[in-house]
Amino acid sequence: MKENKAAISEEVALNEFKEFLKKFKKREFRRGKITDEKILDDYPNIIDALMDGLLVLENKETGKPVFTLRFPIETEGKNEALAVKTVTFKTRTKPSDMVRLLDGINPQTQQAKYVMRYLQHVTNLAQGEIDNLDKDDYDTISQLATVFQ
Repeated sequence: MKENKAAISEEVALNEFKEFLKKFKKREFRRGKITDEKILDDYPNIIDALMDGLLVLENKETGKPVFTLRFPIETEGKNEALAVKTVTFKTRTKPSDMVRLLDGINPQTQQAKYVMRYLQHVTNLAQGEIDNLDKDDYDTISQLATVFQ
């Protein structure tokens, strides 16, 4: 892992994420349910990733969030070309995708299975790749994925 000095301040990161969050949580913002304190409490890893320059909320080429893993997922042979270094997020889950994600599971009793399927969907990572994520990377990805539900 590269040690980065803060690329931006917490205040700048918070404002940047708040503007991004408004696109996906319009109703909650209109009703005043999302405050700066709530964002800092609910999304601490995202704020840290923004501060460290590891998360771009709107990639110039795709317009989608791209997270650079703190600890890339390496292959067994340590082949650098095959390592997963970044994760690009899908920001929309279509109704047909939801049907596929929920197929064969009861989300009330099999939440972990649903969460795994959902993370695979929004990140395009395989289950084994998700299993091999560092805890901080997994937490950041999980927090960002909740924005798009």
